[in-house]
Parts: sequence; C-alpha cells; structure tokens
Amino acid sequence: MSEPSDFVARLRGEQQAPGREEALRLDRLARRRRVLLAVGAAVLGLAVVGGWIVSSTGERPDEEPYAPQALDEAMWPPQWPATVRMPFRGSPSAAWADGVAGIDLPASEAVGALTSEQVGDVLRKTRGLLVESNLTPRVVSGGQPDAEVEKVLAQPGDGNGPLRFFTRFDPDEVMLHGTVIKTRGSMTYEASPADELVVHTDYTFVYPLVKVSGGTEVVPGVEEVTRVVVRRRLDLVASADGRLAVREAQWRAANDDCRVPEDGYLHPLFSKERAKAPKWPTLDPYDTGVQLAGKGSSSRECATPKQT
Repeated sequence: MSEPSDFVARLRGEQQAPGREEALRLDRLARRRRVLLAVGAAVLGLAVVGGWIVSSTGERPDEEPYAPQALDEAMWPPQWPATVRMPFRGSPSAAWADGVAGIDLPASEAVGALTSEQVGDVLRKTRGLLVESNLTPRVVSGGQPDAEVEKVLAQPGDGNGPLRFFTRFDPDEVMLHGTVIKTRGSMTYEASPADELVVHTDYTFVYPLVKVSGGTEVVPGVEEVTRVVVRRRLDLVASADGRLAVREAQWRAANDDCRVPEDGYLHPLFSKERAKAPKWPTLDPYDTGVQLAGKGSSSRECATPKQT
C-alpha cells in the first residue's frame, strides 16, 4: 500500500504536468456535448410523443401532421385534418345528436283555428321537411327530393335555386362519410296577427365528407375528412287545412368554395385546398347569434370558418 506522502506527491506532480489545462478543457467540452445530446434526445422524444413539430422555417404547414401514428388521433392538434376514423374530431358538433334525433318538437297547443292535434301535425310536417331537405342521403348526394321542388331545382343561380332549401353535394366530387349528420337547433311556433300558425325553425347541420377519388391520406391508409356546416332558418305559415307555405328562408354554408359558379351544389374545401385559398374574412359557423342574410337571399359568401 502506498504511503500518504507518496499519494500527495503524485497528485502535485499531476497538477504541474504539461498539458493538464488542455486535458481539462477537452474533458469539459466532452461533458457539455453529452448534456446537449441528452437534452436533444429528450426534446426529440417529446416531439414524437406530442406528434407534431412547429417548424421555424415554415416548410411544414400547420395542418400537416408530423409522425401522427405516434399519437392517438383523439389527441391530435385541432389544426390537423379530421380522418375517416374520427370524422367529427375537434368539432363542437361531436357531442350533438345524430340526424333527426337533433330535431325535437315542442309540445303542441291549440293556436287560432288549429287544435293541438292539428298543430302537432304541422310540427311533424315541418320536421319532415327539414329531414327531406337536409338529412336524406339521396338529396344530400345530389338526388331529387320527394317533395314537389322540380321548379326550384331547375333554376339554380337565380337566388331561388336548390341551395336555398336543400343541402346538396356534387356526387362526382364528394360523398358523405358514413351515415351520421350532426344536428342541433330549435323549433317554435306562434299565432300571427291573422290568427295563422307560424312555425320558426333554426337548425345547424354538420356534414362529414370525403372525396370520390384522389383523397389525401393523412396517415397511410386513413383518408382525410372535411366538414361543411350549414345553418338554416325557416319561417313557415300553416293554413287552416295544415298545409305549409314558406314565408322566409335564410341559410349559410361554411367551408364552401364560393369561387365555383352556383350550380345547385356545395363545394367543400379540404385542407390542402384551404391552405391555398384566398385570405377571406373569418366566421364562426356555430355562432347562432349572428344574423343570416336577408329574405330569400343566397349565402354562398366567401369566408373562412374558424372551425367546422
């Protein structure tokens, strides 16, 4: 065993050895590199777990996922596109009722010359009109409604075209994904000064859509879904025999390409198309406090929805 005096002498000799300072400098540099590598690995791990990286160069658009397979889709950032796996992800409508279940009828009471039973019949007819014009897959997919609307459908572009009453998409362009259309709104009624029954409806419908061909795969094998939000307000008047007449019809569609000439269809934008679209004014399609366009007017306005 070495004597303590030998250890002290050797330590003093190392402290005075040529090149000691350089060796210490290299050792400190190596330690810094190990720390930076550890921090970098942690940051990279967070990026993978988080599923996205904000690029300071702008080369990766906000709506383009980065390694999305590393993260459950329910946790994706809201700017990423929805997919066929979760078509209503990030939408306020995700918790809404499906289709006709979202059209509740108020309790019926006698109004004017109509009994409560007749009022109830009018309300059911009103719901049927809303279902036929906004929820029936045949109509939404561009087909002909059962109602007598041949004249309306034959005259798109004159302010009284089919989009005033019916939500329709070009079947050569897009199709509904699945069978669920989200629905929420209200229906009320009152007596007019002429003692007629006036029914007021204000409903919003949310449609998940995919391209017929050439759709973008957000994740390999998982196609993008886009959504269109349509809000409709109708004032209907019921005659003594229960027949309905439209007094006023107002509507607005969000995520509709207003640059396409009116042809009786809505034309939704998908993420890559929205990124290239002009910077239109923004609107919140879920804000029902916003007034819609005037009586009988079309609302194919150029606007970018804050959300769908």
